Amino acid sequence: LSPLLFDLTSLQREANGRFGFSARTTLSLAQALYEKHKVLTYPRTDARALPEDYPATVKQTLEELANTQFGPYASTILESGWVRPNKRIFDNSKISDHFAIIPTLQMPRQLNEAEAKIYDMVVRRFLAVFYPAAEFLQTTRITVEIGRAHV
Repeated sequence: LSPLLFDLTSLQREANGRFGFSARTTLSLAQALYEKHKVLTYPRTDARALPEDYPATVKQTLEELANTQFGPYASTILESGWVRPNKRIFDNSKISDHFAIIPTLQMPRQLNEAEAKIYDMVVRRFLAVFYPAAEFLQTTRITVEIGRAHV
C-alpha cells in the first residue's frame, strides 16, 4: 500500500530525512506554500485523510496537475477511475479541524528551490495514494547441474 497523505508531522519527518530540513523550516515552507502561493491546503493539521465529499475536488486537482510535469501520473489516475470512495483516503472520522495536506487547484509559479521541494513531495504523495498497490511477479529459477561423463 502507498503511504497515507501527509499531516504536518509526517511532512516534517520526510522533509528532514530527504533534505535535512528542520521541523521549523518545513513548517515555514509549507505555510508559505499555503498563504503566499496558495498551492497547498492548510499545513497545520494532524489529519492524514480527506473529507468524504472530496472526490470531485480531487479530480479537479488532478485535471490541473495533468498540465504539469506530473501530467502522465495525474492522467493515468483519472483515466483509470482510481479516485473513488475509499476509507483509507476519504474518512470524516479521521479529520478533526483540518484535513490532510494536498495540492490546491492553484498551480505554482515562481517557487524557490526549497518551496519547490516541499510542493513536489506533497504532490507525489497525493498522486501515490490513488495508485493501486504494486504487484510483483515472482520468478523462481531452478538450476540443475548435470555431471559430465569422464572419457
